[in-house]
Amino acid sequence: MENGKATIDRIDHGVLPSNDLGRAHRFYSTFMGGELDHLTNLTIRGLNREVPQILFYTLANHKGWGLALQDFPIASTPVRPLDGVVYGFEVAGENLVDVARAAEERKLKIHGPVSYAEPSPIKESLFVLDPDGNTLELSVRRDPISEKPQGKIVPMRRISHARVEVTDLAQGKAWYRDTFGLTEEKQVPGEEQVTLTVPNTGQLVILHRVDQVAERSTRAVKGPHIDFRIAPELYPPILEKFNRKEYYWGPDPTKIPWHEQGGHTVYGYDPFGNRIQIGHRFERSGGH
Repeated sequence: MENGKATIDRIDHGVLPSNDLGRAHRFYSTFMGGELDHLTNLTIRGLNREVPQILFYTLANHKGWGLALQDFPIASTPVRPLDGVVYGFEVAGENLVDVARAAEERKLKIHGPVSYAEPSPIKESLFVLDPDGNTLELSVRRDPISEKPQGKIVPMRRISHARVEVTDLAQGKAWYRDTFGLTEEKQVPGEEQVTLTVPNTGQLVILHRVDQVAERSTRAVKGPHIDFRIAPELYPPILEKFNRKEYYWGPDPTKIPWHEQGGHTVYGYDPFGNRIQIGHRFERSGGH
């Protein structure tokens, strides 16, 4: 709770779209240091796109990070900077010199490092494109946590933040604040954007205004999403406010047909078409 308001516990993980899971795996398992946990729906139903085919990793100490296969062509060069949902990862270290050098050696597409003035909670960021043109932000925080980092090339402690596109900044700020209990505290500099904070962890949701939300966010189906975990006792009031839930085929349209059967998680959307999952928090050794 924050000032009597129900709040999410943390940004738990994310799933990004991919046209080639093998190619994406080589990037995430090497440069990003991800450890493959399991593959979901590599079956006839998955081949027929009835259910999503997803690779799940432990990445930056977050179990459940995923890559979901998509049929529509995803541009390896995004149409604009910060296209789609951008996940930021807290890198262990004082600067990003070694990370930038490693990215350049591998001929990755990068931008930066970019420095942010105080009091921004993000000190410095390097933007890297994965093979499908998804932007990843590797960041040094001014308020680092002490958790042991995962990854040898890029030592990452956690998901630091997520940048999310909205077409109406005032509406987006009100919706994320009122639905998930996020607070408006220290800001990350940027035009037409606002930074919201997860009170429990200091993780950030950075909303930035665009004319139209990226196709990689709105066209991708049955897989890509941002995941927020919630303390069990706070789940009901947040679920009640999360009023754009996803429904499914079959006799019970509320039952997710591919995993996590039960009443403690749902998928849905923000007012701009970004897909979100909420659910009971896991212990660090548990599920997705």
